[in-house]
Order: sequence, then C-alpha cells, then structure tokens
Amino acid sequence: MPSPETDPNILILEDDLDQMELLVDFTLTEIKELMNDKSINEAQRQKLKRIRIIKVSNIKSLQTAASMHKNVILAVLDCNSPDSKGGEAHDQLVKTNHVITGQHKAVDIVTEELPDTPITMISSLDRFRTIINRYYESNFKLSINFIPKTGVLKIKENVELSLRKYLNAAN
Repeated sequence: MPSPETDPNILILEDDLDQMELLVDFTLTEIKELMNDKSINEAQRQKLKRIRIIKVSNIKSLQTAASMHKNVILAVLDCNSPDSKGGEAHDQLVKTNHVITGQHKAVDIVTEELPDTPITMISSLDRFRTIINRYYESNFKLSINFIPKTGVLKIKENVELSLRKYLNAAN
C-alpha cells in the first residue's frame, strides 16, 4: 500500500492567496473531471485519489517542500515570489554583473531536488518567457511550460495533460 511519502503530489508556488486558491481549484476540478471520465479505469481512479496538493508561498518553503516530497508529478511556479514568508515578491531571476541570465531560483530548486518533474511557470507578465526558456533549453535541454496568468484555459489544460501523463505512466 502506498504511503504519504510516496503518494503523488502537485506542487504549487504562489504568494497571492486568491490566485493560489484559483490554482488549487483548477487542479481539483481537473482531478474530479478525470475521476468521472468513462475512459479512466479503477486503478487510475485510485491513483487520482492519492494525489496531494502542496501549497507553498515563497522560495524558502519551496526548498523545504521539494526536499521533503520526492514524488511530484507537476510543479506550477509563479515567476514573481518572495524569498521568505512576509517578504516582498520579486522575479527570482539570477543576475550576473547586473544582467539577467534567464536562470530562475524556483526552477533551479525544482530541477535540483525533483529532476524529472514537469515545470509550468505562470506570470502576470510574459516578459521573461523567452529569456527563461532560452536559458534552460540551451543549458539543460529543459522545456518549461510558460503560461500567462490570464491564460486560464491553458493552465487548466496543462494540469489535465500532466494528470493524464501521470495516469498513463507505468500502466
């Protein structure tokens, strides 16, 4: 029988409580819709029932969660997050000699602690999509899904796609 340590998780980094609840609601809605999907068998339903959502609101808590929970099937990361609880949100981009490299602290944490986890970045502004994607694709052959927060349907589709990949893995 699976244990809480091995149960699948979806990790969500968002410092805005309203947006966090919206992301959690999207995720729960997609899980519920899949549970009711006629093409899903009973074993897959049981896999869906075990999914836990881990909500974190800053980079420090992301580091803790990523080091504790190794079975993460999707990481949804807000581009603009505080370093610690109560801190001021900022874009978490690494700069070298005052030049933005495209490296992002939250992505680095997930890739180091959870190397095979699909990553979706969300941002209210699309301004860093190109530089972040270019950095991770060229240096690590890592493709990051980057969705504007206004892309509600795309976020939901992304969650559904990740859930379906999880269900179809090792079947």
